[in-house]
Amino acid sequence: MNRDKNLLSQAETEEKRARATKETFASGKSARGERKSRVLFLIVDILLLAVIVSAILFLVTLLTPVELFDSSDELSRSLTYTVEFKGVDSESLAFFKEGVEVVDVESGNVVGKVVSADSRPYEVYTNRPSDEPDDKMKAHVVVKSTYPDEFKTVSVVIATTAEYEPSVGYAAKGCRIAVGRTYQLRFPGFAGSGVCVSCKAE
Repeated sequence: MNRDKNLLSQAETEEKRARATKETFASGKSARGERKSRVLFLIVDILLLAVIVSAILFLVTLLTPVELFDSSDELSRSLTYTVEFKGVDSESLAFFKEGVEVVDVESGNVVGKVVSADSRPYEVYTNRPSDEPDDKMKAHVVVKSTYPDEFKTVSVVIATTAEYEPSVGYAAKGCRIAVGRTYQLRFPGFAGSGVCVSCKAE
């Protein structure tokens, strides 16, 4: 009888132990699951907050005309450009002195100072019919005319500080600087139309 009681109490004890172990394992598992879900919710909250902040910054940059980060110092460059004037009379060469201010006629703004000026004889190329009497094809020839004493072609190198605008390029006081562009420029004692033949940013 005592033996049966002992066996019964041992079985009950083992059953209680097994039940306690299962409960402990289940509680540990649920605690780990809660921790994982908390971490997951925290990550989702951080990502959602980042998306909201990015959207607000994007809207602010769209609606505000002023840039958030001023980079005007980075966009300002020292620039030299060469403007070529053709058919300048020899007496006007004295007006392209080093250091004189150059004014854009259209805007009235100073667009730089003369660094140097070089001149060469002015050349004109004309296309005219051939003088050959037995030329049945009526060919045309290109004739070069040079005016070494009367007129000159003057290349003026101008230095300025220009702002770079992404959609425009380089501009000095609102005057766009670009190779191939024609300018109406005024120097002390001379005004004329010239073409930009080179441009170099430092």
